[in-house]
Amino acid sequence: MSGIYIHIPYCKKSCFYCDFHFSVNKKNIGEMVQAIKNEIEYFGKNQQYFFDTDEKINTIYFGGGTPSLLTPIELAEILNKIYKNYNISQKIEITLEANPDNLTAEYCQNLKEIGINRLSIGIQSFFDEHLKWMNRSHNSEQALNCIENAQKSGLKNLNLDLIYGFFGLTDKQWNFNLETIEKTGVKHISCYNLTVEEKTPLKKLIEKGKYFNSDENKSILQFEILQNWAAKNNWDHYEISNLCKENNFSIHNCSYWNNEKYLGIGPSAHSFNHIKRHWNIADNKVYIENLSKNKPCYNSEILSIKEKYNDYILTSLRTKWGIEIDKSNKISGFDFLVQNGKTLEKYINSAHLIIEKNTIKLSKSGMLLADKIASDLFLV
Repeated sequence: MSGIYIHIPYCKKSCFYCDFHFSVNKKNIGEMVQAIKNEIEYFGKNQQYFFDTDEKINTIYFGGGTPSLLTPIELAEILNKIYKNYNISQKIEITLEANPDNLTAEYCQNLKEIGINRLSIGIQSFFDEHLKWMNRSHNSEQALNCIENAQKSGLKNLNLDLIYGFFGLTDKQWNFNLETIEKTGVKHISCYNLTVEEKTPLKKLIEKGKYFNSDENKSILQFEILQNWAAKNNWDHYEISNLCKENNFSIHNCSYWNNEKYLGIGPSAHSFNHIKRHWNIADNKVYIENLSKNKPCYNSEILSIKEKYNDYILTSLRTKWGIEIDKSNKISGFDFLVQNGKTLEKYINSAHLIIEKNTIKLSKSGMLLADKIASDLFLV
């Protein structure tokens, strides 16, 4: 399985917590769309750089930024360029990240008509006071309406993003957000603990004393609320931040966690093909200028065995499928059980890890320590 990620680096507003590459200056969107199409074509003609001959693309993902700022015509042009230059699976998943205020009934219908078959919607909360301090561009009414608009248009494969663990979100409100999700009939959600990133407006507000950072105990408690709610309502908590019903997994995200190849298009986008990774320049102007001359601008590195192994441990441990011991051995060249015997014994005895046939998995309590456990299993 292989995937293509397209980064659309524009937003209507700057969310206080976001550290992704984007601009609120949308004057050159047309030039950016052309540059993205040029990059798609460039790597289409040089597919050996990332993909094997005739390797099928199973997933396309528009991320950002806010891809729903593009018109259906612009999105269709990008999709057409991909279809002309790559071998596309007939059962491809095509996801568009979207903000609720963009998802009118007409826009949803247009998206379906051009081939978008999955939406990932940045709901974050169903409370206006939360959306306001986050500096989101939508309100709670739009959050509910957009779900209905999408479903009525036939776009029923939806993911909804929620944020927890932030100052001002009570446990009662967090439960309300989750119960609201349950009522919508949506079958996939992504729930993220608010992380204070450097160089974000939120970080500056905290440093100035205008906002209080939540403590770790609150995040832990609200994650446990999520776990209990998921079990009660038959959600499959298949990755630490992702839950689904009826096997509605995110094919694109699963390709990341399963160590599959992906090509990143657009400024700041990353790519990976088991041998090397590369990342595009995070500068819209320079990106456009270079691609107008059909010259991609990126840095790259050949991955060492240590980097390949550590990447696999970090991503696979987060999922319900866990670390495949044989696969780990193949990547690293050493015996995983022998190399990590004492570490595994410690976490198995504390009931944070489960060893099952050929896999090592997190327990329910272990999900709270995933990063620490992974780092203890890393090659250093």
